[in-house]
Amino acid sequence: MRPTAITAMLVAALSCGAAFADYPERPLRAIVPFTTGGPNDTLARVISPMLAKALGQNVIVENRPGADGRIGIEALAKAAPDGYTMLFSGDAVALIPALRRTVPYDPIRDIQPVAELGTSPYVIAVHPQVPARNVTELIDLAKKNPGKLNGSSGGNTTFMSLVLFQLRSGTRVVNITYKGAGDAALAVVRGEADMAIMDPLAFGAHLHSGRVRMLAIAGARRSPALPELPTAKEAGLLDYTAESLFGVFTTGRTPPDIVRRLNIEINKIVASPEISKRLVALGIEPSQKSVEEFTRQYLAELAKWKDVVARAKIPLES
Repeated sequence: MRPTAITAMLVAALSCGAAFADYPERPLRAIVPFTTGGPNDTLARVISPMLAKALGQNVIVENRPGADGRIGIEALAKAAPDGYTMLFSGDAVALIPALRRTVPYDPIRDIQPVAELGTSPYVIAVHPQVPARNVTELIDLAKKNPGKLNGSSGGNTTFMSLVLFQLRSGTRVVNITYKGAGDAALAVVRGEADMAIMDPLAFGAHLHSGRVRMLAIAGARRSPALPELPTAKEAGLLDYTAESLFGVFTTGRTPPDIVRRLNIEINKIVASPEISKRLVALGIEPSQKSVEEFTRQYLAELAKWKDVVARAKIPLES
């Protein structure tokens, strides 16, 4: 991403504008681009009631699943830029433009980052029969047997985490695609797949059963839930992180003071002891960023995944 593009986006989002003291005057819509029960849906339903209280208007959660999140994201991009439509999503927003030849919206002009909610670092896990007790041994095994190990994925995020692992480690692992992260995790438990890189919660009761071996946490720091696991960096795989990033977005060109208002209120909610505790229970590390910080991160993610797709020579979808 060119510095001029970053500057233009930040100026558009944050330049001074007229005061919108009466906002909001009617209920808001919170789009979740996935089905009910998933982490994005849970976050929307945890945060929306408190946001409604802070704003003095109802926040109605609307699930718009389908096409790996594209239906809901496109609905946000095409909504009126007035701050009455939000999107609770994460990695899909930055991944879709990287994986598709064209999208019917501009991911920079039509999507405005509002606030980060938190991150959920993935684990690098293998089936116990894989003769690797740590990440270094796994990489050595994969290098000695190129294309012989396979990894399961349950969606774009887990698939791209596996692709990035191969780029960073110089290995070749065959991908096996499943309908969701739960099925992909069970494939490792059953021995159908040798490895996976995904949210530890996907392994459910098998996390500590001995039927899957956790090698490392793929976050920037160790997880309080799995303190015994080293980070990927500590385990010898430098410059590698894989995690779910959860955030709130609105339509591009929404008045900057409305974006700021939403950012301030959402950050207060995430920082509150009640919500922070609930997020931690979900395996999510709460975080708060300013609009500027979250915008920079979003732009960096767009550029990162486009680069990964190009370097891995992944065929673009139509």
